[in-house]
Amino acid sequence: MMTELRTEQDGNFQGLLSNLYGQLNQTDVLQKLRSKAWDHFLEIGLPTRKTEVYRYLRLRNLYARNYVPASPTEVSADQIIPHILPECKQSVLVFVNGHFTPALSRTEGITQRAVVSSLFEAMRTYGSFLNNHWAKSLKEETDSFAAINTALHQDGLFLYLPPKTIIEAPIQILNVIDTQSASMFIMPRLQVFVGAQSQLALVSTQAVLSGENYAINMLSDIAIEDDAHVRYTQEACGSGENIWHFDALRTTLKRNSTFKTFAVTDGAAAVRHDYRVTLTGENAETQLNGVWMLQDKNEAHVHILIDHQAPNCRSMQLFKGVLNDFSRSSFEGKILVRQAAQKTEAFQLNNNILLSDRANADSKPNLEIFADDVKASHGATVGQLDKEQIFYMKTRGFSEAAAKNILVYGFCQEVIDLIQIPSVHTKLCDLAHGYLT
Repeated sequence: MMTELRTEQDGNFQGLLSNLYGQLNQTDVLQKLRSKAWDHFLEIGLPTRKTEVYRYLRLRNLYARNYVPASPTEVSADQIIPHILPECKQSVLVFVNGHFTPALSRTEGITQRAVVSSLFEAMRTYGSFLNNHWAKSLKEETDSFAAINTALHQDGLFLYLPPKTIIEAPIQILNVIDTQSASMFIMPRLQVFVGAQSQLALVSTQAVLSGENYAINMLSDIAIEDDAHVRYTQEACGSGENIWHFDALRTTLKRNSTFKTFAVTDGAAAVRHDYRVTLTGENAETQLNGVWMLQDKNEAHVHILIDHQAPNCRSMQLFKGVLNDFSRSSFEGKILVRQAAQKTEAFQLNNNILLSDRANADSKPNLEIFADDVKASHGATVGQLDKEQIFYMKTRGFSEAAAKNILVYGFCQEVIDLIQIPSVHTKLCDLAHGYLT
């Protein structure tokens, strides 16, 4: 990849990243990991306009920007209270500009059996285990921005649930953005280990206190043991033409475990979700769901790899997009079924509605199957709202905008109704109902 033709902007941006890397603490306990990740990133290189999985992003606009290292600012508890979900008042873990901040976090609703700490602290007790896990993960990493997160993050969050630990309340991961007019490259990192027969619900949200020009590059690494169950809701709402949002999710599932995730966004200069889910144990199951509702020039992009390595596993993907004005989206999903993964069930669907002739939605579902006893299907649609349905609703007294909003909500409802956190569900219902105002 490094041999591809690169522009001057590419070189300038890589130089900027090198400068950010050089400003990190070279003596802390995470530096060995960062050094390996940086070398790995240099092998991968920055994606270019010819990199297949990034071809839909206008990376030249990102590479033309100049960023400074993300540093935490003084944020009070009163400033973040309005951004804490009502279901998570006693179970919220806070990042400020990508730095895990225990002083602002609330853990009363999280059982004392769970371990919640910074990655710095976790290295003292779990260092050998973490290094082994990271070595394997880094070897398999192919995404440039995920490698950049590992190389440039400063202190992430470590969450461990021992076996048979059930946390009733969802845990909110609150990313507070307070750049105070600086252009920051923000690197939150979430490391989660869920023990056998445990249950966990996570919800990731953002709170922008100040700043209209930043990039957030988040990585969530979730390892799920036998018979454990995890739900993860990711919200990236709060668009801006100078905001870039990269979100990498790396998940491994063992025997009889389940992982369900829901991603919702109204876009930004670019929002990109990159999933790699590996089913290593028999009878594991994953469900990936997402919805984007885009206006203006906002963009949303999804890239997925589901790796079926064991027999009798299931994976389901459902992503829906609504696009207006000059907005753009892309969906690229791959289901890989290895030879040992007999009796796999795998399904993938991406539906899009365009409300403007200037909007654009690209979709590329993909199956790669090496087993011979498999049920698998994929599909994609791009269309418009039904004019006859709009006309019918207008004859019943609805305005054209109201009729379209009802149809948009009906289109998105299948995904929205999968979200079990009431406040997030209500917010998305309101967003869909008021899409055209």
